[in-house]
Amino acid sequence: MSTVQQELDTTNGFPAVAPAQHYSKIVEFAKEAPREASDETPTSVEIFSDSGHWYCRVRRGDEKTRPMGPYTKQQAERVQEARRMLIAKRGTARIMFE
Repeated sequence: MSTVQQELDTTNGFPAVAPAQHYSKIVEFAKEAPREASDETPTSVEIFSDSGHWYCRVRRGDEKTRPMGPYTKQQAERVQEARRMLIAKRGTARIMFE
């Protein structure tokens, strides 16, 4: 029996269907594109005081996030360092700017 006949016999006379395709590469690219674009603009994490309360925010070019806080100065410095590490690791694509 030829291989074509064997394939037809095992699939009840219908040609074999190709396995489902997964588009994970496209999804990965969609995640990478905003990250690369957002990393081109200089980003800083700043802390500032307003009436004795300390706040932390991220600045990317002319865009700013809402201030996080109020904190003590020591807490604001810890938040600033944590935000810097996250931005270095993930970029700014997930940050919401005003």
